[in-house]
Amino acid sequence: MSKDLCLHPTIHKQMDLWNVLTEHCVRKRQIAATHIEHSQAQQKERHDNKLPSVTNEFKIGNKVLLHRTKAEKQWSGKFENKWNGPFFIHKVLDNRLYKLRLDDKILAKVAHGDHLKHYHSRNNPEPLIPQIGTHSPLVSPEDIPQNLEPIVVIEQPSNLNT
Repeated sequence: MSKDLCLHPTIHKQMDLWNVLTEHCVRKRQIAATHIEHSQAQQKERHDNKLPSVTNEFKIGNKVLLHRTKAEKQWSGKFENKWNGPFFIHKVLDNRLYKLRLDDKILAKVAHGDHLKHYHSRNNPEPLIPQIGTHSPLVSPEDIPQNLEPIVVIEQPSNLNT
C-alpha cells in the first residue's frame, strides 16, 4: 500500500494548511521576539538616562554629613537641622555603603551614599546679624547720606466721626 492511498485528498490540504500556519506562527514569534528585544533595549536606555550619575563617591578620611531620615517624617522638628555631623569616612564597603567615625568613635551602623553629602567647613564665618551698637557689615558709614531730613510723623485722630 502506498502512502498516497491511505490519506484522503482533504487531509492533504489540511496538513498543508497546518504546516503553513505553524510556519507563519514561528515567523511571527521571531518577529515579536526581535521587537521585544529592541523595545527593552530602548526602555533600558531611557531608564538609565533618567538615573542621576553617581557623583558622591567618598574616600576614606572625607568629611561628610549624615541625613536624619527620622527628622524628615516628624512635624515637631520641622525647623531642626536635618543633617548630623560632620563625620569622617572610616571604611568604604560594597554598594556605596560606608562606615563612619566621629573623632575616635566608630559608628555601629553603616550609611548608604544616598544619605551622605560632602561637608564644607566655613573658614571665616561672619555673622549676618550685627552686634548691638555696631554698624552692619553690609553697609559702611560712607554709604549713609549725611544730609537727610528728619521724618515727621503726624498722628491722625482716632475719632473721625465728627
